[in-house]
Amino acid sequence: MKIKWINSNLLTLKCVLFLFFGAVGSLLPFIPLHMNALGLSRDEAVIVSGIAPLIALIGPLVAAPLADRLAGGFGGAPRSKTGRYLRVMIGTCCVLATIFYWLLTLIPPIMRSPPNVSFMCDEAGGFILQDRCGAERTCYNWGSGKGSVLVKNCIFSCNATSAYKGESSTSPPVEEVSAEYGEDYYDAGTYIINEPEGVAPPQTPAEYIQEPYPHMCFKNASGSTICEVYTEYYSIKLNLGLLPSAPNQQNETDDTCKYPFAEPFACRMPSKKVEELKKEFGSDDCNPVVVCEILDPYNNTDSLLKRSQCGYDNISFWLYLFIKSFADIFIAAAVALIGTAVVIATRETSTGRGDIGKQFACGVAGFGLFAPIIGGCADGRFFEGIICFTVLMVLAVIILLADEKMPLSPPEWWWHTRCGLLALPMSSVRKYGLETAALGIILLLLGVFWNSIDSFLPWHVAKLPEGSSLIIGLAVTVGAIPAVVFLIFAEVIVDYCGHSNILIFCFVNYICHHLTLICIENATLLFLCEFLEIFTLHVMYVTAVLYLRHLVPRKLTACGQALPVVAHFCLGRCIGAFLGGIAYDEYPANFNRVHQWFTVAAAVVAFIYYIAYHFYLKPKCGAPVHLPPDPAPAVVQSMNGNGSYTPLRVYHNSKSKKGHFRY
Repeated sequence: MKIKWINSNLLTLKCVLFLFFGAVGSLLPFIPLHMNALGLSRDEAVIVSGIAPLIALIGPLVAAPLADRLAGGFGGAPRSKTGRYLRVMIGTCCVLATIFYWLLTLIPPIMRSPPNVSFMCDEAGGFILQDRCGAERTCYNWGSGKGSVLVKNCIFSCNATSAYKGESSTSPPVEEVSAEYGEDYYDAGTYIINEPEGVAPPQTPAEYIQEPYPHMCFKNASGSTICEVYTEYYSIKLNLGLLPSAPNQQNETDDTCKYPFAEPFACRMPSKKVEELKKEFGSDDCNPVVVCEILDPYNNTDSLLKRSQCGYDNISFWLYLFIKSFADIFIAAAVALIGTAVVIATRETSTGRGDIGKQFACGVAGFGLFAPIIGGCADGRFFEGIICFTVLMVLAVIILLADEKMPLSPPEWWWHTRCGLLALPMSSVRKYGLETAALGIILLLLGVFWNSIDSFLPWHVAKLPEGSSLIIGLAVTVGAIPAVVFLIFAEVIVDYCGHSNILIFCFVNYICHHLTLICIENATLLFLCEFLEIFTLHVMYVTAVLYLRHLVPRKLTACGQALPVVAHFCLGRCIGAFLGGIAYDEYPANFNRVHQWFTVAAAVVAFIYYIAYHFYLKPKCGAPVHLPPDPAPAVVQSMNGNGSYTPLRVYHNSKSKKGHFRY
């Protein structure tokens, strides 16, 4: 088979793809770093990363039907002869996206001043100690809401201050155990005490405890007392509500606010330990308590203390969410319309190949080239990134509007058929609804697995040794640049392997990707798993484009190309962001746990999809053999020469032959 490497009619389209995806690569991978630099908390960044793509699906859902309508040729609308409508729509989306991303630079940074805070408790109850806020020296007036407090480095002490910071231990964690109250030895873990109503539980006998650990006890919903036992090797997450400081604790001369817990709470104080403390510090100056450091008090997921920061103001968060959502609407619409333009411009028919992969190879090259430039030369800063984004987008828009000869006129009615003729109506050859719905679900799941990594990869890189913005950019390059070779031969690869087999292979790759993330402890080694994005992102997307090119009728070309954008890059990105954000609560312990579950989920989904496809979808969706009308039309007889008729096969899963499609 002779492959024509350069098609002069498609050179400007290749330039548009290179510039557009180069602009995306120069900005979007560094958005998480910009949210951090602006002062958004971890919870707020996760919300933006999840809600923005959900709102962004408005773009392709509006733009795709409009593009199909403007293409004309059905419903009485005149058929477009130049494709100018598509070039103008893409250019408009690029311009509007650029404007909205520039508006992000106008959002005022959040200037928060986190006061010192610590945790203390004794047998009378539990308290949060926090420095007074700002020049007004006020204490926060808490409402009825609850939130999480993560405590570590708990010790027995005579007095507690808001400035307490313990030293972290590097010893390996002690395995948690459960023990019933009253046994002869207590270790780290949780145990439940079922005491009669109104009767206080006995003190823990000091002689039973070789090394006394702080016991933090509270009542659950059933009335049982639950005790969390702290050791130096792990932290405890408590869900609490706080009361305002008592009037006698609001003396202006005192620099500390003391907030009591809203629920019954107590810390056991072993008598032997109390005696040791009083002997060491003097009985008159010692008030025995358990004091703990609060881990990441204002940025932890579901943080109770976040709203009590000095200068806390969430107007910047709401502005960021609103503006980024609108910017993503136009980027998502542009991606769907560009996919439509590639499918239309290549004019693929069942008698030959349309070079779709070669066009997207140029886009992937731009995506992988500009990301490390911004990451390395500009250290991932948003301002330099938006300048590069703007220059590339402007160039892409100029080419779109200037090239009147770009082959974007809507495809002819016969373009899906062999030799341009149909013996039977297309509607009677195949019904694609079930398979299209199944493909949408698969793309959604792939989007979840991809974005649970992609949305917050910069955070993970920043926390690893040797992590830098250059590593973030190169991680994009490692997955993109080698993919160019695969995309040049994309249609050959897809025809040989089969669309569904490639998608199943993507799930298998996610097993490796999530598992490798757990094991890697050096930022440069991330390239090993980011290399898998050759298949899980770039080849996957082109496979979806090729798949939907045949599954949907010509008059719905834009709607068909909007499906992978809506399913993978919008809905999948939304769900993946919220699930992936859990990994950064109690980092790195939760990071490993979350990606372990993603590894298991990818294996389960891959197995279910393989079974469902090969034993249900494939037999059910296989094209039936249609016999010709009797007598056969003269035009069909002339096609076959001897008057015999070879049934048209649109859907095929055996040998890949010209004119047959392997799904």
